[in-house]
Amino acid sequence: METEKKDRRKKGVSPVIGVILMVAATIVIASVVLAMLGDFEPPKRIYAISVMASRAPDGNIAVIFFGGPDANYVQEITVSGDVDLTLTGSVGGTNTTTTNPGDTAHIVATATFTDGSRQVVLDTYV
Repeated sequence: METEKKDRRKKGVSPVIGVILMVAATIVIASVVLAMLGDFEPPKRIYAISVMASRAPDGNIAVIFFGGPDANYVQEITVSGDVDLTLTGSVGGTNTTTTNPGDTAHIVATATFTDGSRQVVLDTYV
């Protein structure tokens, strides 16, 4: 009879320790996940504006801001590309032209908005 009591105690201790270890492991995993996601920020707003690049018959390229539903939030549009750019206007008109860049030019326009965010609004080859 004594052996049965010892066996019963050993069997009773093991599940308790197992449950404690499982709870501890769950707490550690949850802490690691929360630490990794602590700096997570929801995505910023995506603005809708219209910008277009076109090539004139003389070979020059014009990048034009047409506005859009979120045009009032635009502070600045920066245009860059693999050609020499000459700024000719500001938000609301023609922003830039290039001098005869050759066959194909890669043009990228980036808008800065009133909340400080930046968004690529045009990425095209002309």
